[in-house]
Amino acid sequence: MSRPTGLEAAALLSVAFHLLEAGRQSGDAAFFRRAVSTAYYAVFHCLARVCADRLLRDAGAGARGVAWRRVYRSPQHGQVRKRCGDARGLAQYPDEIRRFAHGFLSLQNRRHAADYDPDYALDAAEVRRQLVVALEVVRALEEAPRDDQRDFATHVLLPVRRT
Repeated sequence: MSRPTGLEAAALLSVAFHLLEAGRQSGDAAFFRRAVSTAYYAVFHCLARVCADRLLRDAGAGARGVAWRRVYRSPQHGQVRKRCGDARGLAQYPDEIRRFAHGFLSLQNRRHAADYDPDYALDAAEVRRQLVVALEVVRALEEAPRDDQRDFATHVLLPVRRT
């Protein structure tokens, strides 16, 4: 078993809930913004781990080696967004994968607003809703059948060749 890196979805979501509470106590919206952003990154890192685990670890590659880290670092935010928004491409996947994809898009939009939109208004209830969405989509991806996780990993990572 490898040491925790701090990039596990559960650890990041725990931090997001702490940020929510800090925002409630202080009244500082910066905590709310960081909570939403951290929730998105929890989902993103969950995807990165699933990609690396299904493509390498399940194939017998060493846990957390150079190749594993290379695959883990491969998801590109824009490419994942494009693939998660491809309804036709997602139709082949079970509900868990489609829920993940939909939640990924929603959280990425919220993260962009929280990080870049000075007029984006958040209250504690909305932040909590976004954190619950993140928990649910992480769970959905983790509960999807492994073969579907592997196929989804190739869907979000590899280019599509049209012939």
